[in-house]
Amino acid sequence: MKRMLATLIGLMALPFAAPAQVQPPDDPVGVATATYFATNFARLKAVADLQPNPETFRDAMKPLAEATPGFFGGSFIDTNFVIREVYYPRDFLARGFDLKKVRQLDHFWTLMRQEPSPQLSEPGHGNIMQPRLIAMRYPVMKDGELAAVVSFFVRTESFLEAIGLGQAKAYRITCRGTVAEEDGKLGDNPRTVTISLPANDWLIEYVI
Repeated sequence: MKRMLATLIGLMALPFAAPAQVQPPDDPVGVATATYFATNFARLKAVADLQPNPETFRDAMKPLAEATPGFFGGSFIDTNFVIREVYYPRDFLARGFDLKKVRQLDHFWTLMRQEPSPQLSEPGHGNIMQPRLIAMRYPVMKDGELAAVVSFFVRTESFLEAIGLGQAKAYRITCRGTVAEEDGKLGDNPRTVTISLPANDWLIEYVI
């Protein structure tokens, strides 16, 4: 536990990294969740620091893709929040898609315009065509102004395994007041941890 806390504190000290407050602070799933996202946002920051453009985005994203279990894809987004490039050629149809059309992202794009900073979306439910995914975004800054946004998806199953919920008897993740992910029956006395993450607050209830 002490090693996990030291790792978390070190990652949170990174410039423009993803600070997270865990309550209670010694909850193992909460600490693992905060550490997981601090690690991935540090990797995404490294991509943003290269100030990629649509032509260099794939090369910039490659180290993150190779280092992240469950990596599903990435995108380069312009300041009008339109996807200009994707990491995997298979996703070519996403080029030109205007993310402002996605109502669930309104909150995030407003924040990105007002105060560019890392962002974490709640787990998506997925469908037959697309698995359950979690999205992370990071602003690309130039001369103090938002120049672009880099983003990537990770499979929710990989995230759950990494934080210790993969084998849980039951769990529920509530993000900004809405249930985003759940499995099994929690019963009357689940463990509960709240985590403040970039542009999002998560409540995790679980039974191991």
